[in-house]
Amino acid sequence: MGDNDTARTVAVPLLWVGLDDLPLLSSNQAIAQFDSDHVYLAFGSATPPVLMGQDEDAVRDQAKQLSYVPARTVARLAVSRRFLGELIDVLEKTAAKFDAQGGEQ
Repeated sequence: MGDNDTARTVAVPLLWVGLDDLPLLSSNQAIAQFDSDHVYLAFGSATPPVLMGQDEDAVRDQAKQLSYVPARTVARLAVSRRFLGELIDVLEKTAAKFDAQGGEQ
């Protein structure tokens, strides 16, 4: 086999370059889609609409007039199914550590 034999692997640690240079975006919404090759993940942010009125009935009437609440997309990613499994593992471990430290009580 040639020099690019994919059967041989070498583990080299990653160094995340420029991570702190990117903006930190907040997301409270997520959707996922897939096709035969990729899983598409979209993250967004939605905030409750401002409803103001003299009483609860006026506010309720305003809410009934809404046809939707916009979710603004902050990121969209396409990942392989294999990487999705790795991402799920990272998220589960992160959630367990967060919970163990008493986060968001």
